[in-house]
Amino acid sequence: MAIKIPFDRRWLIVWGLIYAGFLILSIFAPDALGVLLLRCSGIALALVYVFMKFPQDRLLKLALGFTLAADILLAIDNVSVIGVAVFCFAQFFHFCRLRHTNPYFLPAYFVLVASVFTLSLVLGADPMFAVAGIYGLTLLSNVGLAIYWHHKAPSFASSCAMYGFILFLLCDLCVGASYLSNTAVFPSALYPFANYFAWAFYYPSQILLSNSSKLKKSVLQ
Repeated sequence: MAIKIPFDRRWLIVWGLIYAGFLILSIFAPDALGVLLLRCSGIALALVYVFMKFPQDRLLKLALGFTLAADILLAIDNVSVIGVAVFCFAQFFHFCRLRHTNPYFLPAYFVLVASVFTLSLVLGADPMFAVAGIYGLTLLSNVGLAIYWHHKAPSFASSCAMYGFILFLLCDLCVGASYLSNTAVFPSALYPFANYFAWAFYYPSQILLSNSSKLKKSVLQ
């Protein structure tokens, strides 16, 4: 079954130029300011796109908004526990929209993340692993929900959700490898490759997810 691609291809050109730009620059100058600006502007543009195309989808806007906030925090400090915690809430809002669930239990989720973080500090454990555990479970839930949606009701949006979350998972496996190589658990030689491929997976995942609204109507065509 052919699936119609319901967005202006001019957006695809812009996304492609940003993607190619930071992938090429990252080979020669991975820590350059231009690479950072391209990456963050690309995620910001995905959020702008959602506001323009799906103005009624508040959960998708919240998910992309928290994603952008987490990216900025991690751009400042790539081992920021707070950045990972903010990513937890991006995944939370994705979970709510995939499940058609009102985010009424957001305070409970916040308490869970805060409690795990605090408990890890009290026990002398690395809070990064504790918060990343919650994040990972929420992400895996979203991967499963997206696959289920795609198989139950194949469409452009469900395809974007499924492939977007699979790429998101691949990105985070690279992020985990990067963190472990940065902390000497994995060989340090792995670090630049993990960072490079993390963004190679991550940016297209966000473009796909920005097109995965469950709402029937959109503004841009």
